[in-house]
Amino acid sequence: MTAQQATMILRGVQTGKTYIVDVHAPDAAATLLRFNGSGAAAATSADSFRAPENCIIEDISIAASPTATGVVITRDGNTIVGASLRWANQVVTTVNRAKMTIPIPAGSFIGGLQHA
Repeated sequence: MTAQQATMILRGVQTGKTYIVDVHAPDAAATLLRFNGSGAAAATSADSFRAPENCIIEDISIAASPTATGVVITRDGNTIVGASLRWANQVVTTVNRAKMTIPIPAGSFIGGLQHA
C-alpha cells in the first residue's frame, strides 16, 4: 500500500460550525498522522491540529487502509481513552461507518499515532 489521505470532521460545540481537516496517514505503523485544516495534508504537514473551540470529532474517513491497521487519537500528546480505531472500519466506502463523539476542549492539539 501507499500513504493514504483521510478526512476528519469536527463540530463546534458552541457554534455548530463544521471543521473539515485533511489528514495524511503514512504507510507504516508507529508513525504520526499529519494534519492540514486549510488544504491537502502531506508528509510535511503539522503532526497536530489545534481545536479552535470546544469540538466533537464526529467522523474520520480514509480512502483505503494503509499498512498500519489502526490509529489512536491523541489530545495534547496523550492517548484519548476509547479513541482507538481500525482503518478498515473507517474506509470512506463503508456505508455503516460508525460516527464518533470524541470531545476535544478548545485549544487542544489533536494528533494520531498509527499502530500495527
